[in-house]
Amino acid sequence: MQTEWGGGERRRDVKEITELTTKLHTLHADVSEVKSVLKDLTSAITKLALIEERQGVTNAALERAFVALNRVEMRLTELEKLVPMNSQARIWVERFVVALCGAMLLFVWEQVKR
Repeated sequence: MQTEWGGGERRRDVKEITELTTKLHTLHADVSEVKSVLKDLTSAITKLALIEERQGVTNAALERAFVALNRVEMRLTELEKLVPMNSQARIWVERFVVALCGAMLLFVWEQVKR
């Protein structure tokens, strides 16, 4: 009777070992899948960090561009304020040149007349 009882227990042990082996293989497959997903996640986080760094560089460049644009706008405003003065000065220079030409013509006319 011990042989039958021992044989039945062995069959249960073999069945349990088979079940444990199956569960262990399933667990191994799940762990391998988790490792694969972690690799993909690590790659995605690395790419995200690179994109964030590039965006920071782009934001800094954009900020410098806005500062330069503000300086150009201030210079343009100052030049626009000077336009009426430049127009007035141009008129005075033109009048001076016309008067000088008139004086030269008068001088030449007086020389020719003698």
